[in-house]
Amino acid sequence: MRGITVLVCLFLSVAAPALAEHHEGEGSVYTATLAGNYEFVSGRLVQLAEAMPEEVYTWRPAEGVRSTSETLMHVVGANLGLPMRLGVAPPEGMEVSEDWMAQMQEMEKNVTAKAEVIAQLEKSIGYGKSAIGDYPAAALGDEVEFFGMTLRKRDVLLILLSHSHEHLGQLIAYARSNGVTPPWSLPKEGE
Repeated sequence: MRGITVLVCLFLSVAAPALAEHHEGEGSVYTATLAGNYEFVSGRLVQLAEAMPEEVYTWRPAEGVRSTSETLMHVVGANLGLPMRLGVAPPEGMEVSEDWMAQMQEMEKNVTAKAEVIAQLEKSIGYGKSAIGDYPAAALGDEVEFFGMTLRKRDVLLILLSHSHEHLGQLIAYARSNGVTPPWSLPKEGE
């Protein structure tokens, strides 16, 4: 299965910019491709978060490195913050401060209980998927300032996807370091 994930990521990194530059109708192919892969990786994040016991949520591999809950909440922050950076309205009921980065970092430090982390993760995934899938094709080539760089909006959506993949890999290492096998790696009955 890892090979499929690598192939999909390779495809996205090579083909996605070309897809987005085609006709307006094909911009929706780009966002649909991103949304589908985002849903896949996000599903894995939720499965892994559910598989890890509560006590693993405070574990960190070394001093100064994010704990399990902080890493999951960091993903939540990106799922919320990156689309808002593109002008997508925040989720209903969410008040966004002027310094949304500080707000996301505060949430990362304060939301630590497994059930609440998973609830926030699932909510942010729904928002991220909707933000990707509903993003207007005509705006994909528009530029936006992003952490001191000028990027096209389609690239920021790709960063949202790759960010989830990056931290899924990190969390797999966290899980395995604590004796937790990712659910999709467990032997199937009869194997």
